[in-house]
Amino acid sequence: MSSHNIVLSEALEHLYSGQPWLDVTLLEHLADITPEQAQRRFNGSNNIWEIVNHLIFWHQNVMRKLRGEDPDQEGDLPDFYLPENTNDENWQNTLKRLEHSVQLMTETVRVYPEEKLYGLVPNTQHTSYYYIQGIVEHAAYHMGQIVLLHKYATA
Repeated sequence: MSSHNIVLSEALEHLYSGQPWLDVTLLEHLADITPEQAQRRFNGSNNIWEIVNHLIFWHQNVMRKLRGEDPDQEGDLPDFYLPENTNDENWQNTLKRLEHSVQLMTETVRVYPEEKLYGLVPNTQHTSYYYIQGIVEHAAYHMGQIVLLHKYATA
């Protein structure tokens, strides 16, 4: 395991549940959101629930790309998915799916072969590092959206 892999996996872990420089974590923040708040839209925005499923979708997509698999597979939930059943149990299950996808993504990054990190991912024009760094940036970007949407939902 390379030091690059460690830094990238820890950056992702910290954004979700560690001690990031931003001083807020995604899982900590999501724990305070009700299913009703997670469904609120503002001026046509995506809602929090859809954004959480979007994060899960892209974890799956990137992990599959890194393994050389087809990123889209039958049975996958669509990107920005909002279930019909939006009760508390389903919201909690969505949060568990997010936590599980974070664990899988950070482990994938942690053990990713160093010699492949800067090589092109098959069937793409980008390196593995590009996709892994993108997942970290993606999490920070959407965490900002979620914090703001939650603020508006409780105002």
